[in-house]
Amino acid sequence: MNTEIKKLPKTFTFSCPTKLLGGSNALDNLPFEMKEKGAARPLVVMDEYALRLGYYRELKRVMKNDDVVIVGTYAKATGEPKDCDAVVKRFKELDCDCIVGLGGGGVINVAKAAKLMLGQNRSAFASFEGDSVARQQHYGNENIPLFLLPCDMPGGTEATTRARIVDEGANLFYNFDSRRTCATAVILDKRLTDRMPATAMAVSGLGALAMGIEGFVDNPDNMIAQSYATAAINSVMTMLLPAMLHNGNVRYKLTLYTAIINAGVAYYNVKGSIVRDIATELSMRYKIDSQQALQIVFPYYYETRMSDERIFKGILMPLAGEDVYASTNFNARDKVALDRIKEFWEKVTALADIPTKLSKVGAKQSDFPSIAQAVIERYRGSAKEFSNYTYITELLEKAF
Repeated sequence: MNTEIKKLPKTFTFSCPTKLLGGSNALDNLPFEMKEKGAARPLVVMDEYALRLGYYRELKRVMKNDDVVIVGTYAKATGEPKDCDAVVKRFKELDCDCIVGLGGGGVINVAKAAKLMLGQNRSAFASFEGDSVARQQHYGNENIPLFLLPCDMPGGTEATTRARIVDEGANLFYNFDSRRTCATAVILDKRLTDRMPATAMAVSGLGALAMGIEGFVDNPDNMIAQSYATAAINSVMTMLLPAMLHNGNVRYKLTLYTAIINAGVAYYNVKGSIVRDIATELSMRYKIDSQQALQIVFPYYYETRMSDERIFKGILMPLAGEDVYASTNFNARDKVALDRIKEFWEKVTALADIPTKLSKVGAKQSDFPSIAQAVIERYRGSAKEFSNYTYITELLEKAF
């Protein structure tokens, strides 16, 4: 009997140290989660959106009958370096012992970066400039608990080691990839997700689909990341349209939000990603959300990436289910998968009427050469065949 010896996967690294709590009353667990980490004096970091819509009131209500005391707030977070400095200063002045991030992506990133600063005993964000995070030896308290409560669509970085701070005035952004930014827990509660328009769901949902597929394709040897990606792709394909059509359905929305977080875990376990670097550069150039840039570019990107490789054929399973996968000829699975992606993308963008071309978000063709150069300089992945001027500029032209 002939026995086929399959090629073993290469060595891989997977990271997801964050607990995820979701559901109708998930927020009620926050005091317990704090006390489990020995914390009882939180500083709440939020934005005006969370304050205006009453989400901070919901948080205080949860804390009311417990011995956890909110000792201070910072309610002006937008995602800039000055916010990080202010949070660190306030945390120290009030002798806080944990951070709660309540709000959108700017809040989430500020809370994560502030934890990193406190863990490295830094008082000024500017001290990061020219200094390797990996070489920094003068650590402060690395174990500061961090609890993230997204109040709009998650961005995908919540349960990862990533944080991104944007300096709008200097037109600069800072990406951090450090275990010291990791949240202790992310909490998804229906009381914090009740005012989400279909357009925001469409952009974030398609962004999550792109993150999930990229996490699947560019993690061929990382079986755990592929599992996260598979779950995310399946959930987005199943729940995004119903969530957009039935905005009041909590189960649809929480399932979709969880899918975005799972997609982000898979996506950011990719060492280097051309499409991620392109989306990042576009978001900086044209002051758009990185998920919006990603959802515009991704159909064209994946069309160029489809090939005879088995990894691309495997995407059909989470996209369409096992019945379609099993009944589709092996040699046609990658094409059927791409057709499913395009069909779904068209349905969602038609329903929400969101931009589908870079020309609709202010992009200029004259910028494409410099964008390509910036992406090439930033890229640190292994797919070198895609990290070239011609490929990137042609991709941008297709998406224009």
